Amino acid sequence: MNKNIKIIGSGFSALAASSYLAKLGNSVIIYEKNATIGGRARQLKRDGFTFDIGPSWYWMPDVFEKFFGDFNKKPSDYYGLTKLSPAYKVFFGINEFVTIADNLPEIVATFESLEKGSGPKLESFIKEAQGNYDIAIKDLVYLPGESPLELITIETAAKVNQFFSNISKDVRKKFKNKKLIQILEFPVLFLGAKPSDTPSFYSFMNFADFGLGTWQPTGGMYSVILGMEKLAIELGVKIVTNSPVDRIIVENKKAVGIEVNGEIIPADIVLSGADYHHSETLLEPQFRQYS
Repeated sequence: MNKNIKIIGSGFSALAASSYLAKLGNSVIIYEKNATIGGRARQLKRDGFTFDIGPSWYWMPDVFEKFFGDFNKKPSDYYGLTKLSPAYKVFFGINEFVTIADNLPEIVATFESLEKGSGPKLESFIKEAQGNYDIAIKDLVYLPGESPLELITIETAAKVNQFFSNISKDVRKKFKNKKLIQILEFPVLFLGAKPSDTPSFYSFMNFADFGLGTWQPTGGMYSVILGMEKLAIELGVKIVTNSPVDRIIVENKKAVGIEVNGEIIPADIVLSGADYHHSETLLEPQFRQYS
């Protein structure tokens, strides 16, 4: 039976969810509090210049390819994409920087030039990181997340030791040059965690960096948002802006609607794509996971 679904927010996750739900034949409406969509991935235009406000790194292009592929589409149907060469530069001070190339052999040569013997170590490190990437991104990340037991597989069991060490320790075992250490530690910051608190298994972020490269959507990251919006609309999703959700209506411990600008809007399912904390504040205290 098709459902009447209301989604709060219009960031990457909300737009993606709306497309999948609409594809299943549901009636889907997104409510966005701002005048423009995108959530944290917003755009600023001023004096002839365009700035991304929020995400600015396009990594893991295969994830985007899979998303659009699920609808028999390609990213190129919605936005252009260029692999950056060099990928980026890491600055350590005025006129003191390390250039990261767009391919692993050149990156290996750069490491070797800064620390003798580090080249082969980097190749080994990235090879292992690629194995972790294949497990995490091509498998685990697409599981529903209903139970921690989902994470226990033959592949992860073989990597169990990596869950009891951390990125910081592993990097420092292999490399001594301070700059190289900082370069290898920074990708996990995108996960919102410190290298010293992040299990070694998450080295797959280093493969995303050195192995898959850094890309630039034509027109900036907001072009991806616009592409996802277009796909959602093509699938029948309706997007309403300037519509802040004031609260989630709960009856008998089930979300049955939302309140928008004082109007009660019924729903079979309410999905929040807003920040977790904000989503909690939309619920009455007795229904929150955290007070």
